[in-house]
Amino acid sequence: MTGDRRSYESVFIVIAVSKEIGKIIKRLISEGFTEGRDFIRRSDLSPVTPSIDISGICNLRCLACPRSDTLHPFENGGFISVADYEKVVKKLLQELPMLHIIALYIWGDPFLHPKLPELLKINSDLGVGSDISTNLNVQTERLEEIIKANPTYIRLSCSGFGSKNYEVTHAGAKWDIFYKNCVELSRLLKKYNPTTGVELYFHINKANISEYKDIADMARRLGFRTVACISLLFPQYAMMFDENIPLPEPAERAKELMLISMEDMLSAAKSEAKKPCQIKNAFPNINWDLSVLTCCNFNQDRLADNFLETNIDELIKLKNSSKLCKKCVAHSMHRYYDIPKYNSHYIKELLLEKYNMPSYI
Repeated sequence: MTGDRRSYESVFIVIAVSKEIGKIIKRLISEGFTEGRDFIRRSDLSPVTPSIDISGICNLRCLACPRSDTLHPFENGGFISVADYEKVVKKLLQELPMLHIIALYIWGDPFLHPKLPELLKINSDLGVGSDISTNLNVQTERLEEIIKANPTYIRLSCSGFGSKNYEVTHAGAKWDIFYKNCVELSRLLKKYNPTTGVELYFHINKANISEYKDIADMARRLGFRTVACISLLFPQYAMMFDENIPLPEPAERAKELMLISMEDMLSAAKSEAKKPCQIKNAFPNINWDLSVLTCCNFNQDRLADNFLETNIDELIKLKNSSKLCKKCVAHSMHRYYDIPKYNSHYIKELLLEKYNMPSYI
């Protein structure tokens, strides 16, 4: 695309891809196009972005996650069947015809699902993207089949470079396994050259911040994108803290490692209490057993027992009137984690000015 913007007066653009979308938008703006007037993202055409927890199981007990709470453990988990998954996706597409991507995780690790490549193929055959988040601390004999199925995104969760810090916060994980699988993933990406985007999602805390450069360099060598985020407690724990309810021991340890104190984060959230929920559109959140969570940030409260028997409009009404949503807003949890403020700006300043590191953000 070159030339005067006036040459394209009759053009309206829908960006139908997810990979490199930032570069596409930047280029369009540089050519004089205005978002909303001259172009939109495909995601603008779908009111919500659903997630399906295809695996109700996680192999780790990360400190900041409610799965680490042995006093209130998750119910016994399982895996969604291929048949049920296909029914769920087809129902979603019937109710959300412009749906462009589905997250295949909420609380579990999708790489544990024995039929993951088949689920990815269902999405591909139906024209829907697949977003995966994994700790990659699993046996990956099927990794080649997963990459050949061409998921849209793979997020690799990490909280340290080397075993010293990584194996503390990612409790139960082994750095050697994670690193080996990262190298293998990189090899397979080069072999099959899929359109899959891979990001190494690094949770920065007081103990591991000095390791950020090593992580970013590793990601660059392997062909991954680095995304830095502040390490923090899940909102479920943050609400407990705001109510002066004692935190489980793992969560207390995670709280002490946070770069920004819980007090400061809650104070910032309360100052923005009148702003809208930041994850309102991350819905519906469908469990492996087909039940529907009220919110992806809370693992207990359910809106419906079976997604296949409840239409999306009814689920949205139930969510908007739910006690959990009202309680969440009352505690300002809907503004607890402002990603652009804490990640893009705070971490960039911290890494560049205090630690003399390029941020790659």
